[in-house]
Parts: sequence; C-alpha cells; structure tokens
Amino acid sequence: MQHSPPKTRLPSTPAHRRTISTLLATSLACVVLLPLLGHKSLTNWDEGIYAEVSREMLSGNALVPHWNYQPWFEKPPLMLWITAIFFKLFGVTDFWARAGSALSGVAIVALLHHWLIRQKDTLAAWISTLLLLGTFGFLHVCRVGETDVLLSLGCCIALCGLTAVQQRNLKGWYLLWAGLAIAIMTKGAASLVLVLTIPVFIAVELAAERTIDRRNPIRFGKHFWQGLALFLLAVLPWHLYLFHLYGAAFVSEYLGFHVLTRATHQIENHITHWWFYLWVILISAAPFALLYPFALFNGLRRRQLRAWSIFAIITITLFSIAQTRLPHYIAPAYPALALLTAVYLSDQLRQLQHRRPQSPTTFWTTTAVAALFLSIASALLTAHPRSHLHEARVGPNIVSAEKESIQLLRAVSRQPQPTSGPLLVWWEGDARSIATSVFYAHRPVQQVQPQPVPLGTPTDKYLFQPQTFDAAVTSTPSLILLDTYLVSQIPANFTYHRVLSGRSMEVGYIARR
Repeated sequence: MQHSPPKTRLPSTPAHRRTISTLLATSLACVVLLPLLGHKSLTNWDEGIYAEVSREMLSGNALVPHWNYQPWFEKPPLMLWITAIFFKLFGVTDFWARAGSALSGVAIVALLHHWLIRQKDTLAAWISTLLLLGTFGFLHVCRVGETDVLLSLGCCIALCGLTAVQQRNLKGWYLLWAGLAIAIMTKGAASLVLVLTIPVFIAVELAAERTIDRRNPIRFGKHFWQGLALFLLAVLPWHLYLFHLYGAAFVSEYLGFHVLTRATHQIENHITHWWFYLWVILISAAPFALLYPFALFNGLRRRQLRAWSIFAIITITLFSIAQTRLPHYIAPAYPALALLTAVYLSDQLRQLQHRRPQSPTTFWTTTAVAALFLSIASALLTAHPRSHLHEARVGPNIVSAEKESIQLLRAVSRQPQPTSGPLLVWWEGDARSIATSVFYAHRPVQQVQPQPVPLGTPTDKYLFQPQTFDAAVTSTPSLILLDTYLVSQIPANFTYHRVLSGRSMEVGYIARR
C-alpha cells in the first residue's frame, strides 16, 4: 500500500483551548439537535414501538422488554433502558422518547471534535462539526426516537480505541471493547459492520510495509484481555438471561425475521436497488458528499485515519448487500465520512491558502461565504428527493387516520378513566399500524371485529391480529377507538356510548348488554 508524503505537523493546540473548542462544538450541537424534539407526535412503527417498550419498563421487568404487555425481543435493550430512565426522571413525553437519540448525536459531535483537535488541528475539528451538523441524513436520525445514533456512537468510540492501539496506546483496547459493547447492546446484528472492521483493519496494518513490527505487529497484552472480560460482562448476562427464560422463542425473534429475513429479502415494501445508499448519501450530505471518494482514499493512505476509512467502506458495502435497505441504516457511516472529509478538506484549504497571495482574513472569509453558498444551493436542489426518503410507505388516508387516532387518544387520556382494561380498536379497509396507539393509550390495545378472521388470513401484531366482539367485550365497559361510520354496525347485543369524536374517528365505551 502506498503512503502519502510526510505532512508538516502543526503546533499542538493548548489543552485549555482544546477544551473550550470542544465545549463550543458541543453547545452548537445542542442548539441544532435538541430544540423542538417533541413538537410532532411519534411516528408509527419504530418510534412508537421503542417508546412504548421503554414506557412499559417503568411498570414491569426492565430486563425483559415488553410491547403491548407481551414479551418483545426485536432489539437489545440499551437505548430502551436510557429512554425508560428519561421517562422516570422527566415524564413520558415525545421529547424524552427522542432525547436519547439526540444526545447521542451531541456526544458524537463532541467526540469527533475532541479527537480531531488532538490528532490534527482546530480547523479540521470545526470542519467535522459543521459537516456533521450540515448532513441532513445525520440530523434526521438524531431527531427521531430510534437506535441508530447510539449504535453510531458506539462505533465511533471503538474506532477511537482502535486508532489508539495502532499508535501504541494499549489502553485503547478498553475504548474498543466499550464501543463494541454499546453497539451490540443497542442494535445487535447491525454492529457486524464494526465487528468486520476490526480484523480487516488488523490485516491491512500487517500488510502495510511501514507498520510491520516482526516482533509484535499488533500488541494485545493485559489491556486487551481485561477489556474483553469487561465486554463479556456487559453483553452476555442479558442475552443468556433472555435465552434461559424464553429459549428458541427469543432466538427466533431476535435473530430470525428482524435480522436474517431483512438481510436476505426485501420486506415491508422496501424495494430498492443495490446503489440505493449511494443515492441516499448524495442527497443527504450534499454538496460535500462529492468529496467522500477522495477523503476515503486519503484516509486509507494515512495511518491514523485508516480505521475510519475501512469502517465507512464496510458499512456502505454491507448494508448495500443486505436486501432490505432503509435510509437510516447507513447512519453509522456519517460520522466517519465527516471526519475523513474534514481532514482532507482542511489539508486542501491550507495548501490553497499558501498558493494564494492574499491575507488570511480575506481567504477564510471568501472560503466561508463560498461554502455557505454551496450548502444552501445544494440543500435547495436536493430538498425534493430528500423529502421522499423518510416518508411513510402507506397512503395519505392512512397517515391522516393515524394522526387523528393519536389526537383522540391524547385527549381521552386526560380524562378520568372508569375502566383500566385494554383499548379496543376497530377499523376496516387498509391495514393501519397500532404501534403508536399503544403508546398514547397508556394501556394494552386489542384489535376487534364482528366476525372471526378467516383461516389462512395473514396476521401481524402491529397491523392485524383481531379478536371478535364476543371474545373481547364483556359486561364491563371497555374503551374503544373506531371509525365513525362503523358505529351503526355495532352488533345489537352491545351498548355503545360516545366520549370524543374527530373528523372520521371517535372514542367511546362499549359493553355487552
């Protein structure tokens, strides 16, 4: 492998200036990522599901995740625990359902800024901060209540540790194992991108002529083994406990549909081409995504950046090979790409400055204005395709009905409840998810309909798994959410009393006569 020529090392930044710079970058990230987290209701599917699992932890066994008061094994619990702690301390709100993701984004910005200001210089550190906070794909995942940003933070911590080991600081093994533990306990199989990066990086290091030390090329030592022991203590107990309690059911849900099926089949109407993520990156990180290829190549040539380049390439490649592709899956690549591009761009700007016969003030002012113009123009040009990346994969009527049901459930939850039983939901036509209904109802949700489901009809716990009225409704009144036009179809042997009504839906109490 070829190497770049030696670069002149800039004077190191004093420690107090590094601290101030990192604090300013962290404050900027808070200003960008934290405001208005709760101004929109949670979206169906992932946001609503994760928030509800976290809410149910407050009243149940925090070690065994539950959704709709049934065991739920789709994801590891780290982000769910964090959100549950926020709910316990500050209340169950939309803001705190998303705060864990946003604060993880703030931590990533601070970590990269601090790492670059130590490894490179202040210019590269601030370019990385501005690039990351100007990457629409990164901003989106930070402002939704999902798990991808905490996964990304774990990957960044591990990469910092791997680079420290490369630089003969063997305490970096602790960072690597800690980051890997965070990644695995956040999103399980998605941490495979980090797991693959480590042996590939070591192999590349051993093959690179200047990094070969025949006596001890990559030293492990006691820090490696102690870090591994701590990693196993952090990761194994929960997995073994769930396997002990639920056995094959845990393995099937944890690794079956939500890992193997997603990797091998295009499911849930997510039909995309292999180059989907190249398109996502192009419109989510414009205009500086055009520099990514050069930054990746530059990173492969420079030792202290090699781990970041390998990780970014493996992340994009692996998720492109997987058959189910969603825009937020690529989130772990954004910090690495921002860091690599910051180093590449800072070097190019300094070289350009030395060639230009103008004052530094004039040069940097012109550069800042040009970058701002390019960013605004690119944001406007990519706004339309970007708006379609994260839109719902259902019709507008279903989206409208889901929003209306949330409004009704929020309103009725503020009123005294004469019954604590499950919320019954009755709607017909296109399938609507009940993921957010469970969260806003603050009680179990059971779909109902007058007639039994015909044999062979596909069912899904989030979409369609109804009981009959006769099985679900007793003489004790039950709260029911239904389409208004269905009221006239309630069987004669049941009584119904309306409580709240909306444009096309209403909430009431139903009981057997």
